[in-house]
Amino acid sequence: MYSWYVVRRTSMVNNNDTATDWFVLSDHADLLRVLDTLDVNPSWTDSCALQVYRDSRLDVSIDLLATISDDDDEGDDEGDDGDGDGFCPPDLTGITIPALDGPPLPPGHPVILDSTPLHYGSSTFYN
Repeated sequence: MYSWYVVRRTSMVNNNDTATDWFVLSDHADLLRVLDTLDVNPSWTDSCALQVYRDSRLDVSIDLLATISDDDDEGDDEGDDGDGDGFCPPDLTGITIPALDGPPLPPGHPVILDSTPLHYGSSTFYN
């Protein structure tokens, strides 16, 4: 029974096709680096969540899409990071990321989430 974090982002990529990015991590510092560089845009992102698995079971789920403000109301396509593309990382202000307890998922050990086999690190699937 292991513990790990999952960041899952599903976004529109082309003509209503979607891509789902999965990040499976067991190191808190690695998680913070992923969250700091994760691009999210409410206009293009269908869902974005941080999930905490403890003893191989989902324990906590945090909707990261809800932390992104949609500044595109005026059609200016300007996101919170000010670079003009409308994408920005989640705002973690006021969000407590729970620490993992128990043994962390070892690199290379597979997990099955939504019938999808994943390994430590990142994976992208196109639909």
